[in-house]
This record gives sequence, C-alpha cells and structure tokens, in this order.
Amino acid sequence: ARKRRFLDHLVGASYDIVGIQELWWPWRAAFQLESLLLPEGQRDSGLALAGRLRATQRPRVHHFHAGNGIDRLKRKGVMTARVTPEAGGEEISVHVTHLQAGPRKGEVRARQVDELLGLMATVSGPAIVMGDFNFHAGDPADEKAIARLADEGFADAIPHGGESEPTYESTNPYVRRRSCAERFDRVFLKSGCGTRLVAKAARVLNDLASPFSDHH
Repeated sequence: ARKRRFLDHLVGASYDIVGIQELWWPWRAAFQLESLLLPEGQRDSGLALAGRLRATQRPRVHHFHAGNGIDRLKRKGVMTARVTPEAGGEEISVHVTHLQAGPRKGEVRARQVDELLGLMATVSGPAIVMGDFNFHAGDPADEKAIARLADEGFADAIPHGGESEPTYESTNPYVRRRSCAERFDRVFLKSGCGTRLVAKAARVLNDLASPFSDHH
C-alpha cells in the first residue's frame, strides 16, 4: 500500500528529476509511471529515473565490482543517463546510485565511490549524483569518500549542518535500529561547460504519519 501511495505522490507532483532506488522485481513491472526511465539489461539493480525530463539515451547501469554480504545478491551500482528538463536548460548528466549498506562497511563504500568517480571522469558538462549512499557519521572511510566527491567538484546539496537533516532515523516506524539518525540519502551537484549548478534550498520530507519507506 505504501508503494502505491508513493506512486500516487509522484504522479501528482511536479518534480523535474527523481532518482529511485530499490525498485526491485516484481514491483518494478507494476510501477506504472509514464515518465519512468529504466536501464537497459535484465540484471536487477533497483535503480530508475523519473520526472519532467527528456532523455537523449536510455539509461545504463554499472554494477559495482565491490560489494559485501547480501548486498551482492542485488547487484547494486550506478545508473547513468543524459537528460534535459522539460522546463528547459542544458543537458545534464544524472547518476542514481545505491551503495553498500551497513555499519563498518565504509571501506566497501569507498571502493564503490572510486568506481562511481571513475565512470564520471570522462563526463563533461553539469552533473547530478543522487541516491542512497549509506554514509555513516563518524566512519573514517565514509568521511574520506565524501571528501573525494568534494575534491572532484561534487557539492552536497546540504553542505553544512547536514547531521540535523537525517533521512534514516529511529522515529520512522519502518526503521528497526534504535537511537539512530543518519543522512544516508544525498544529492551532489557539479557544474561544468559554462553551466553552474547550485542548491537554492534543500529539505528532507519526513511524513512520519504515513511514510513511504524506512528512508525519508
């Protein structure tokens, strides 16, 4: 029921670009959204794009070589597409990703970030990287991975004070961990080729009365 509420939310909203994670089979086949962009290939990454946009090519997925435990079964990775918002503007390279889950898995996530940055090394023009990064506050490897993204020109949409904007916390009824508040879900922006991308505002939607997911 909550998945269908999420679908209704997307249908009624006016988002230009939406990055989706964990859109697994068989639900993926029932997710009837006209603007949905799915990657080529049959391997189930759970990744998709939606919104008021036009794609110049069908999205493609790179499945991470690095992975640990049950995460390897679902072939997590990064989906890439070049899109133009219907509202106008320059073509943007959009990357939707889902990194390794779990505490004490920062080294795996760091290797996945290396793969992600390697894929984007030859991409010119403005870019957006969004998704479930599973970065844990205080994990040295995660902090280094975040710094690497910044060094490559990717600015966090919530650069300072992000710890006050958790997207995964124990107040959510679907979260099983107690006394946790992590900002797993992030959006990074990179300017390029005469186009500057900046976050004018950012907020976390956390309707705890009827959440769509364990993540805000």
